[in-house]
Amino acid sequence: MKKARVIISNKARASLRGYIEYLKREVSVEIAEHVRYGLLTKCEQLKDFSGYSKERYLAEEPIEYRSVTQWDYNIIYSVTKDEIRILNIIHTSRHPNKRKDI
Repeated sequence: MKKARVIISNKARASLRGYIEYLKREVSVEIAEHVRYGLLTKCEQLKDFSGYSKERYLAEEPIEYRSVTQWDYNIIYSVTKDEIRILNIIHTSRHPNKRKDI
């Protein structure tokens, strides 16, 4: 199932930016860039395969949300006929209720 495009929301971009800045400060620039590249690559791969699992913490919502995990990060997204919309990127150590902040 190939979609036309992947759109990364401002919220997801801000989350990613925050994680990358944290990694640059606390770990290393090289690791931060590796994580950034890996997460963005995983987002782009969703247009070729968006059949990942439904996001269980958002199951009661009227829209079907999906998620995929890359390392310690959960990418929450929705799928429409023409696009994959990345809604947020959450560190897996965060409380599950934080996933509802999309």
